[in-house]
Amino acid sequence: MRFRLFLAAATLATTALAAGPVPPPDPLAGTWTGTITPPQGGAAEFGLEFFRTERGALAFKLNFPDMFTYAAPFPIPVEDLGGGDYAITPAFAMKLHLEGDRLTGTFGAARMPLALRRGGTFAPPPPAPQHPPAPAPLWTFALGAGTWAPPVVADGTVYIGTRAGQFHAVNAADGRGLWTWSGAHLIDGRAVVSDGTVYFVDTQTNLIALNRADGTLRWSVPLHDEQLAGKPVAKNPTFNHRAAYPLVVDDTLYCGSSDGGVYALDAASGRKLWRHDAGAPVFSGIGRHGADTLCFGTMDGSVVLLDRRTQHETFRARTGGGVVTVPLVVGDQVIAGSRDYLLYGFHLADGSVAWRFSYWFSWIESTPVLRDGLIYVGASDYSRVSAIDPATGRARWQTPVHGMNWGSPLVTDDAVFAGTVAQNVPGTVIAHTGGIVALDRATGAVKWRWLAAPAPANGFGGYAGTLALAGDKVIAAGFDGKLMALPAK
Repeated sequence: MRFRLFLAAATLATTALAAGPVPPPDPLAGTWTGTITPPQGGAAEFGLEFFRTERGALAFKLNFPDMFTYAAPFPIPVEDLGGGDYAITPAFAMKLHLEGDRLTGTFGAARMPLALRRGGTFAPPPPAPQHPPAPAPLWTFALGAGTWAPPVVADGTVYIGTRAGQFHAVNAADGRGLWTWSGAHLIDGRAVVSDGTVYFVDTQTNLIALNRADGTLRWSVPLHDEQLAGKPVAKNPTFNHRAAYPLVVDDTLYCGSSDGGVYALDAASGRKLWRHDAGAPVFSGIGRHGADTLCFGTMDGSVVLLDRRTQHETFRARTGGGVVTVPLVVGDQVIAGSRDYLLYGFHLADGSVAWRFSYWFSWIESTPVLRDGLIYVGASDYSRVSAIDPATGRARWQTPVHGMNWGSPLVTDDAVFAGTVAQNVPGTVIAHTGGIVALDRATGAVKWRWLAAPAPANGFGGYAGTLALAGDKVIAAGFDGKLMALPAK
């Protein structure tokens, strides 16, 4: 994801900044410039400016061009621990030590080294990038409401749910509506199509099966056990409407749940076959490795592989934040992104860390896509699409796309497409633009960009879900309530 100053935290921090008597000037006051070093190597420009508020509390501005942050004030108190030691927590988990004109320390859960010196200046933000415009849409279809869900294409038909609780089937060739089903709850999750049925999960964690031919309901089964969870289904517990989605293998469905379980169900009837206790809510999809291994993440930071035959966990590794991405097994490694701002490569044999790739202070909501020996992955506030060598965790290329891209990149033979999101909510620090971007697959260069309507007040704009490919068309579903086809070129 993404980094956001939540209002409650900001209120507490502001109260802290305003409290207490006015202390003497602090030796930390002033501008500090230098670098931060991530685990993937290299170094990035980094700067802090410390100052006293009118009430005497120590505050700071952050200058971090790699995170599109330019001398931005943060309402987070700076803690003086004594002896030249300071802390800025919890959002940044920053520990600092002052010694003369040198300021050293670590940043984030990855404890990335900081090396700063007193003085220097912050360069102004760069001008907004200019990219070639996108080709005109081939068709649009009015969904009747905006959506967080990704479109899914099967046999020439696009399937998509909306925030109005409707589920649509649309002809991918010309955008003609085929049928619409109306449910009682909102639909944020990805659909899965198998034979004559389409499956999806609504926001009350009901797993629903519809007839593909006409949209009639086959069955609906609740997957949230309130007694096991100890509470009803929460409203948007992931902030950005992450939703579990099922996997179909043979005649069985596998799906995660907000009650902390992974369920197996008979695909024809919806009858529950078993439940595995995952230990924390599952808002990732279910992936598959080999014939019998299920892959998923949990909100306690776990990356899990589960044998679907024995219900025995064959792998579990912990990260420092919730995992809403689907773990990907590549060779002898398990790759997954976390809300602790790190993309991980774990050794499959023992769960130890093979490599880490830092997204600074950005959640990783994008499930990696493997194509021809590289993984392609999006970002939240990090606002990039990256092509990464899964063996080493080193980037082949990274391209700023100037918007949060929570979905997986859509990778074709010669291009990579990504939907981006802008937000206009209180506490937002980093400016984003919603739209669709096409990148050259070999170099990451921007080929064109489609700009979405600006985000409304207290809302979002652009495309939150993974884009879909329908022959020579890229299919996108947006917050503006439109399903759209663009040329895949």
